[in-house]
Amino acid sequence: MEHHQGKYALVQFCPVPERLEFLNIGLVLIVPGLHFVGVRFARGHSRIDRVFGRQPKSYLNAIKHSFESRLRSELWRSPTGAGFEEFVQKRANDIRVSRLLPVQVSDAEADFDRLFDELVGEEDPVVREPRVRRKLRDAFRKHKVEQFLESPEEVDLPEYGLKVSVPYGYQNGCYNLIDGMRVPSNVSDGLREAGKRSMEGGLIWRHFEQGQCKRLVVVGDFSQQPNAFYHAVKEQFDASHVRLHRLDDMRPLLNDILDNAEEHRKLRR
Repeated sequence: MEHHQGKYALVQFCPVPERLEFLNIGLVLIVPGLHFVGVRFARGHSRIDRVFGRQPKSYLNAIKHSFESRLRSELWRSPTGAGFEEFVQKRANDIRVSRLLPVQVSDAEADFDRLFDELVGEEDPVVREPRVRRKLRDAFRKHKVEQFLESPEEVDLPEYGLKVSVPYGYQNGCYNLIDGMRVPSNVSDGLREAGKRSMEGGLIWRHFEQGQCKRLVVVGDFSQQPNAFYHAVKEQFDASHVRLHRLDDMRPLLNDILDNAEEHRKLRR
């Protein structure tokens, strides 16, 4: 198997720098020869709480989200990591980043997972990711658009007592919140799932309609349903301002992500 030269860095939590105490909470892997950029954070906080005392989860999640968004933006401008050291030197909050270290890579995804397990790891129990979300993630990775997506914060709709969490987001004039949807073979169950997403999307649109536009984008696995069912669901979603794509035909969504990533890069120049 062919080997490629990669570079990795550890993302560390360090709230009191003068004590020289820090914990590895994330990993960055850059493999220019494979056009691979990986950024991943540990989802648990128990080790941080044990070493530094209990920390507000909302704060930890916010700084992780902020750092990941800025880092992905930096690596989009320079995917070889050329400006990485300068970016790291500008860090001023509780997150620090190690210098880039060399590593031999053959299978980027597998080596990234292995490095993460060895150097960071997941201590807290991890909720099993729904299968349709794994399929969605695999599709984004296959088509090399994952680096242009963000991990959005949970959407809070206090007037409805509702919180909506999705794995991906991107900007195209309106902030798009992307999630997968499995449509069961049983029509009643499929209608129930589609109705739930339509309602959530409609409430999100209504809540943000007068301010920063946000929209739910659903990628549905309709492999167990006829085309007529898909078109009926799409009609309902359109009425709720929810965009619907098929898992087996994601090209329109992928093109929109790539086009807007390129447009935003031009605007930053």
